[in-house]
Amino acid sequence: MNNSASPRIAINVMRSRLTVVGVNVAVVSFQVPQLFKLKGGVVIPGIDHSIHFRADIALLMALVFSLLALVAFIASTSLDEVGYCDHWSFIAGDLLMYLGLANAITGFISPLHQTFQMALQSASVQDLNLAMLGSIITVFGSIIWFATFYIGPIVTLKRSPFSRMGNLGLSLGYVVLLLIVFWVFHQAVNIELSVLSNQEKVVIPYYYELLQPLLW
Repeated sequence: MNNSASPRIAINVMRSRLTVVGVNVAVVSFQVPQLFKLKGGVVIPGIDHSIHFRADIALLMALVFSLLALVAFIASTSLDEVGYCDHWSFIAGDLLMYLGLANAITGFISPLHQTFQMALQSASVQDLNLAMLGSIITVFGSIIWFATFYIGPIVTLKRSPFSRMGNLGLSLGYVVLLLIVFWVFHQAVNIELSVLSNQEKVVIPYYYELLQPLLW
């Protein structure tokens, strides 16, 4: 790791990340109206479509983190004729970008998994091909989720050219942010389960969110 006083990251590195963030925002924007067409979820009086708590919140957070990543990336560039990225906010932008991607995966795969489960339950004959397809989609989604929530940020922090103390602060900040995100999901899912269970008290342990695909 290079601990030089003023590391400089090429502007093209930042541009590639802006492209990823832009694509993620586009995917989220496409997925939001698709949720209205999916079965399942919770019916709330006054709303003309069912609410998928986990997916809706995941897509909202994906959009929020993606926009925050844009701000962080732009703030990391120096205001001169070269425009190198020389501020630790570049690494913060990377972490926010990964959070946006991971939440987009949850918002896409979670309702799709539920749709496959409902299709299998309503089928008169167990369709092994349908079950296999649903399992494959869930497995691939889980791999991508794990890579974006954990592996990507670890690699970014490991390769960060900024100071050790700065990277430690960003690491702690990311862990705190993860715990907050998981807590929000935990609350949303328990509310949804309580409604679906006719007000019966249903609580899923918080630590399950650390391996969120298990709850899809």
